Amino acid sequence: MPNLNVYLVEGYSAAQKSTLLRRMTDAVVDSIAAPRPSVRIFLVELPRAHICVGGDLLTADELAGQPGGPTVHVFLIAGRSDAQKEALIGSLTRVVEDTLAIPPDPVRVMIFDVANTDFGMKGVTAKSLGR
Repeated sequence: MPNLNVYLVEGYSAAQKSTLLRRMTDAVVDSIAAPRPSVRIFLVELPRAHICVGGDLLTADELAGQPGGPTVHVFLIAGRSDAQKEALIGSLTRVVEDTLAIPPDPVRVMIFDVANTDFGMKGVTAKSLGR
């Protein structure tokens, strides 16, 4: 069930984005033992002028040499351990660093636990499917 929304500033090549998405999928599978077919990642590219950090548009931060990092929202069916979540956050951050050459400081990963009664698949709740 892992669904990831990756918010990324525009400007990366198709090859970089493809590599990012493949490696993020691997990170999810390896960190929390999710079945590969259940991992869904949605990449949302944003214009620099639509990103504000500390009250400054990213275009101004860019002039100061501070890159804007992506934000990753991870939605999981509740029940993963703290250690699995820690491993996932670290793995996703390293993928961003290695793939896009963005240092870890501006990267944000947020995990949202979703009750199995609050997530639906195939028209029914995850709980009714035994998840």
